Amino acid sequence: MNLRRLDYFLAVAEERHFRRAAERLNVAQPALSVQIAKLERELGTALLARNRRGVELTDAGRALQARARALVPSLHDAFAETTAIGQGRASHVTVGFVGSSAYELLPSVLRQAERALPAVQISLREMISPQQFEALGAGRIDLGVARLPSPSRALFSTRIVAEPFVVALPTGHALARDATIAARRLDDLPLVTFPPVAAVLRDAILAELAEAGAGPRIVDEVGDMTTILGLVAAGRGVALVPASVTRLSLKGVVFRPLRAPKRRAELWLVKRREDHRPVVSTLMELVAKAAAWRGSRSADPSPAPVPARRRSR
Repeated sequence: MNLRRLDYFLAVAEERHFRRAAERLNVAQPALSVQIAKLERELGTALLARNRRGVELTDAGRALQARARALVPSLHDAFAETTAIGQGRASHVTVGFVGSSAYELLPSVLRQAERALPAVQISLREMISPQQFEALGAGRIDLGVARLPSPSRALFSTRIVAEPFVVALPTGHALARDATIAARRLDDLPLVTFPPVAAVLRDAILAELAEAGAGPRIVDEVGDMTTILGLVAAGRGVALVPASVTRLSLKGVVFRPLRAPKRRAELWLVKRREDHRPVVSTLMELVAKAAAWRGSRSADPSPAPVPARRRSR
């Protein structure tokens, strides 16, 4: 059934007059009469009884008016939503992410999405990378921000971030006086790092140190970046963290670039290969754009001011 004809019928039923209804709808009166006649033929019954003063509703017309008043607004909403989804302007998207991406990347993406996709509802789920791959395959999430590409051929992966590691130190640490720190200088120092479950970051950090001949002593293993920095501030040890973490301001912690780093902390955007919905493509573009802008700011962090060394007397 043509929804426009129901709109026309409701206007005539409320105005009880074809001319006034036509003016209200901003259509020609003959065109309105034609559409009402087509609706009556389609239903096989008269809806309006014409008279010299205007029109009256038949019993069938009154029944249709009562139903249409409730249904037509919902149908308009349904059609508008369907069109918007098809054009990538409205939908619900669930994004899985590793916790460290929430400090700068995801807030930037969400701000852009509010402007570019105002009708899209975005839900976030914190997951380690393998959990994201499983959830994508099962259809529980639509996009993943992971630490490594998926090995599954059913999933498409693209790298969006590759940033160096930096050294997080307690404010009064002796190494904080240096502008950059060689990895070998962390040998035998207490290290706060990620647990084995966060294998991608943990393995990259330990490999960076091992290749430089540094054998730090792991004292704490925690999965939350803020907790790692809190433990560093408390003097529990030092930490290697992705450069973007320097955007977190925590009293008692200073950051120094790692000299000539050989490894990067990567972020990968992952989706189902057959998912070609416009809303997913648009959101992927926003993530990639935010990552590129973020990378231009933090890929090579400038060292913080270094306290001057005191001259020996």
